[in-house]
Amino acid sequence: MSTTSVARLTLRPFRVLTALAALVLALVAAVLAGAPATSAPSAAAAGGPRPTVVLVHGAFSGPSAWDAVAASLAKDGYATTAVRLPLTGVADDVAAVTTALDAIPGPKVVVGHSYGGFVVSNAATGRTDVQALVYTAAFVPEAGETIVGLGDGYAPAAFLAPGHLVVDATGRAVIATAFFRDDFAQDLNPKLAATLDAAQQPTSLGILFTPSGPAAWRSIPSWYAVSGADRVIDPALQRFMAARAGATTVTFDDASHAGGFTHYAARFVKLVEQAAQSS
Repeated sequence: MSTTSVARLTLRPFRVLTALAALVLALVAAVLAGAPATSAPSAAAAGGPRPTVVLVHGAFSGPSAWDAVAASLAKDGYATTAVRLPLTGVADDVAAVTTALDAIPGPKVVVGHSYGGFVVSNAATGRTDVQALVYTAAFVPEAGETIVGLGDGYAPAAFLAPGHLVVDATGRAVIATAFFRDDFAQDLNPKLAATLDAAQQPTSLGILFTPSGPAAWRSIPSWYAVSGADRVIDPALQRFMAARAGATTVTFDDASHAGGFTHYAARFVKLVEQAAQSS
């Protein structure tokens, strides 16, 4: 056998192996080219904790106002806490929410109705554990603003009409039963409106004149549900505050002041969950 023949026999296995290796590499490259690009997993995909939803009621109200919302959120797998405000003044109410937030581990979404929006805008300031703020028919103040000042130039609250408030010797008030449904919850049936009326807590009227501290919505994303038939906070004022905060906004056209968390509870829960998932 010639030297050339020997060389050909020696090189043939090497060439076969080389060809096989090239084929394997080509197949791997094709698979990789067709695979989707990967990125860091989201908190939900990675099994991160869902935020706890902290619910803050407003003036002339109590934690039970949130019962329908809390039940729907629990059904969807969210833990909730409804804070009871003392309604003795802004500082006391902010402290109550701060204490509640401190006691809850992990991320949180904070929801405020009416005056509760004023409170949470203060209580959530500077907190990294609050991922989102959600408002329904709520005050969203800038630092230094008061509730009375925010209402300047807008339709006044119906309960400010003569005789609609019952004020005690300490300056704390409730809305008179005879006017409660028309002023606060005209879109609700009389039985549900009466339930909210019975849950009223006397509210210090000093909250109307107390300036807000720094606003949490300056650094925390926000969502807002406007009550389109509100007789407590002018819907035009609600839209102004929501736009100023850059909030993701929906409007419940026929909602009373209480309609967002009762008559429209199912739609409001979707907004809260959107905030929780977006954050």
